[in-house]
Amino acid sequence: MKKKMLTAIVITACAMLAACATSGTTKNDGTDATSSETGASTGTGTEAAAGTAETIHIKFGNTAGEEDIQTIALRDVANRLSEESGGRIVAEVYSSSSLGDTDDLAEQAMQGAAILTVSDPSRLASFVPDYGMLQMPYIFDDYTGLDKVMETEMYAEWEQEFSDQGIWLVTSNWFSGTRNFCLNKEVNVPADLAGQRIRTIGNDLCTSSINAMGAVATPMSWSEVYTSIQQKALDGAEVQTPSFYATRLWEVTKYINKTEHFQLIGSVVTGTKFRDSLSAEDQELVARIFREVGTEYQEKCIAMSDDYEKEMVEKYGVIVNTNVDIQAFKDAADPVYDKLGYREVRDELMKQMNEN
Repeated sequence: MKKKMLTAIVITACAMLAACATSGTTKNDGTDATSSETGASTGTGTEAAAGTAETIHIKFGNTAGEEDIQTIALRDVANRLSEESGGRIVAEVYSSSSLGDTDDLAEQAMQGAAILTVSDPSRLASFVPDYGMLQMPYIFDDYTGLDKVMETEMYAEWEQEFSDQGIWLVTSNWFSGTRNFCLNKEVNVPADLAGQRIRTIGNDLCTSSINAMGAVATPMSWSEVYTSIQQKALDGAEVQTPSFYATRLWEVTKYINKTEHFQLIGSVVTGTKFRDSLSAEDQELVARIFREVGTEYQEKCIAMSDDYEKEMVEKYGVIVNTNVDIQAFKDAADPVYDKLGYREVRDELMKQMNEN
């Protein structure tokens, strides 16, 4: 009898040990202890799909202000991701460079951080040179071709080139507005910009274009622009109206000269390491929502820009100058296509867009 009781005890103990062995990765709160503290799975494909109950945390960072349409759109994406994932995907929005500047955020994402930012083609040209052509002056008359660009074979090739370098190009159809020369003087032709130190993005595409249009291109962090104009280190900036408004540049500059030289395209990017930590279904969900929001906010951006300009004229005495010789600026900027080797690339893209 004692032998039988001892045997039963041993069997029971073994069963308990086996149970502990199979449930040892479960935290006290019921979540998988092998999951990342940020909520992003460390597995890929099937492994990620198996952990669909875990929470995925993402940080959305940008340089725009709280009231900028880009920040508003990021908050919308965060809400939709939460809703469609049943609260499983949690995204927090960090505006006004609170996580760092655009290039810093992209670098962190490439290193594997669960960070997503809105860059632009001119910045990303350092990885895929031909992609930068999308940000060239006067390449598009307006925003309406952005969705069509992503349907071309050329765009698919760019996506793969980015992926090969550790960058997930989520979408390229975000639109933040048309950029204008904003300073304390009226600008009607390129000659009016002579000697004017104008802040622009610090890459060859932007500096070459702004210099060609008559100004003295002056790259610096966007967070420093207001103070630099105030202290006379800058004469102005080339910037889209939503950012002009959100940064309160109407306090230090009075003219928005509607040159509309850049259609500011938002390129939503993160790292392939983070992408590959997601299940195929979550990858598709993130890409779809960002593209849907991008399309929806294109028209909203134009309407918001109009509203902001009207408000700034009526309340703050801003002068919106539409007496601009657009053709003169186009002619001045045109040689930059040859300088940067973009003319043939542009022609091929336009051909593919017309074929679709």
